[in-house]
Amino acid sequence: GFFRRTIRMKLKYEKCDRNCKIQKKNRNKCQYCRFHKCL
Repeated sequence: GFFRRTIRMKLKYEKCDRNCKIQKKNRNKCQYCRFHKCL
């Protein structure tokens, strides 16, 4: 859902250079890293 919604709505997230670890419990904290993990 997150990936498709981002593509469909052409959402842009604030750039993040931290390279966050995306896990189920913290994935809503950094949407930029979450989206780039999908690519």
